[in-house]
Amino acid sequence: MIWLNSAALVVLVAVTGVLFWRRIGPLVRSMRRAQPEARLDHPGRRVSGILVFVLGQKRLLRWPFSGVAHFLIFWGFVILNLEILQAGLEALVPPLNLDQQYWWGPFAFLQDLLAAAVLLGLALAAVNRYVLRPRRFQGSHQRDATVILLLIAAVITTQLGIYGTLIAAGADRVVNLRPFSDAVAALFRGFHGESIWAWHEFFLWAHLLVVAGFLVYLARSKHLHILTALPNVYLRSLEPAGRHLPKLDIEHADHYGLARIDQLTWKQELDLATCTECGRCQVHCPAFNTGKPLSPKLFITDLRDAWYANARGEPPPRGYWTEGEPHGEPPPDGGLMDWSVLEETLWSCTTCGACVEQCPVLIEHVPAIVEMRRSLVLEESRMPKEAQRALESLEQRGNPYSMAQSARMRWAEGLDVPRLADNPGAEYLYWVGCATAFDEANWPAARATVAILKAAGVSFAVLGEEETCNGDPARRLGNEYLFQTQAEQVVAKLKQGGVRRIIASCPHCFNTLAREYPDMGGEYEVIHHTQLLSQLLDQGRIHFERGLGESRITYHDPCYLGRWNKEYDAPRHLLAAIPGVELLEMARSRGESMCCGAGGGRIFMEETKGQRVNRVRVQQAEATGADRAAVACPFCATMFQEGISSQALGDRLGSADVAVLVAEAMGLDYLPPPAPAEVVQA
Repeated sequence: MIWLNSAALVVLVAVTGVLFWRRIGPLVRSMRRAQPEARLDHPGRRVSGILVFVLGQKRLLRWPFSGVAHFLIFWGFVILNLEILQAGLEALVPPLNLDQQYWWGPFAFLQDLLAAAVLLGLALAAVNRYVLRPRRFQGSHQRDATVILLLIAAVITTQLGIYGTLIAAGADRVVNLRPFSDAVAALFRGFHGESIWAWHEFFLWAHLLVVAGFLVYLARSKHLHILTALPNVYLRSLEPAGRHLPKLDIEHADHYGLARIDQLTWKQELDLATCTECGRCQVHCPAFNTGKPLSPKLFITDLRDAWYANARGEPPPRGYWTEGEPHGEPPPDGGLMDWSVLEETLWSCTTCGACVEQCPVLIEHVPAIVEMRRSLVLEESRMPKEAQRALESLEQRGNPYSMAQSARMRWAEGLDVPRLADNPGAEYLYWVGCATAFDEANWPAARATVAILKAAGVSFAVLGEEETCNGDPARRLGNEYLFQTQAEQVVAKLKQGGVRRIIASCPHCFNTLAREYPDMGGEYEVIHHTQLLSQLLDQGRIHFERGLGESRITYHDPCYLGRWNKEYDAPRHLLAAIPGVELLEMARSRGESMCCGAGGGRIFMEETKGQRVNRVRVQQAEATGADRAAVACPFCATMFQEGISSQALGDRLGSADVAVLVAEAMGLDYLPPPAPAEVVQA
């Protein structure tokens, strides 16, 4: 009988291995052929990521209900893998009779406890998926999830059957340490010995068959992440979060961006295979939440389905469906645009990074989206007309606002602002940025910043009319060539001026100068104005002479300062220190803050579908009961002002940059002088 069991197990393992490889092999071969990408540096940091994100389940536990369910299932299976090995050995060789050894007792108890924990986790997952049905599951493969839950349940119940029958037959001497299997044993205690052993054999082989079927099914399931999550976390990008776009070698590249399946890197393919379809990215996406044609989850799964079909030589899927209609037939050459991913999907993204921040397996959505924009812009010249006008203005005038360079210092009228050309020894260069220099609504923020720096005795200067756009809008919109052109000009100018330290009021400028300019030969110490002001406050160089009275203030985290660069505390530290201020938090703040809608070049484009993102965000600010919303980004300031005025909320809510609030509390005179009387009358 032993030799028959052994032969059967060998056959089962061989068949399972062949079927599994037939399904997974094409994906492995595709990744080996894919575009290269270096992801093997700093092994210590990579291992620590596994401890935090895989073993510790850090991001999953942000959502307690589903997080606990997954935690129980995950850790149950980690420990129960040894039990599966036990079952295989029992079928291959004479029984090991481990449960007859008292030293095995603690581990036997742990096995039983974790089996029950997995069943509890499955019950919680089922309630979440089929009763609570959160929006994040919208668009997921529901049948696939059901099959997986049932297979996991079958693995656990057959395991309990194995040990329950052993206990009922009196073969398990540590019965008191297997309480849940003992409960199963009660079902068989009325049976005679041979019948119990027959049931034991049934559960043993049912267990092995279910495990084998689970493994084969896994290779074509969204639950392939069980195998790929650990390597995907290990191989994550270790660059600073804001440095999320690779520099494109324009002169030697054979293609620009991502337009075809064979242009995916092996890491991007691993990302696709690792998506769990949990939907955490989806419900935090400002575009999805305001009715735009973008779901980060569906963006990844649409690419995945196309890649799977291409790798396996199968007919590709019909593509992205909207309102029941397919958008064209899939091209035979592996193209992705307009059927796997719609063009309007790509332009809906604000590159806020909420999807990347929330993903429990660290998928990198934003770089893939911008890579596809690069292909549209550089290879096909396809982009929204408003974006095209902004880029043309940037190329011709050095800014995306169609303004003359001679107007760049109008914000400083009446102020004695030092120029770098006249003050080459200045400690800091104050980088004003286009959005502040050319949007009059943002002038108070720049003037307040200058007034505070002067009052605190900070040595600084500005470039004045010599400042030009650093290229951030061009890079986010996909025009990498224009970005690099602008960056080269700026780096040369800063090198000429001997600049080493930069103050930036715009988080987009901050991120570009600090995180992306090193690739362009520009190494600077860049600090956001709220960070510097916070330091000055701690040094006792900022004094609040007036305060702000009884003020209720809520702070909006800019995406490129908060999520991408992890600065949440400096602005809050400043606001909380102002006498009379009560700081209120929005329901979505810090890492879960909702984008204002301006990022990714969206500030230059109209919103034609769904709600306007900025108006939804303003509603969230109003819901706190605050008098004013504090911002720390000129894009956010513009979006908040529009959201407040368009919804007639001016009598209940105002908005101002953090620097403006600090200057007011210090009693500084930063506003421009009144216009001459004849101008006012005119």
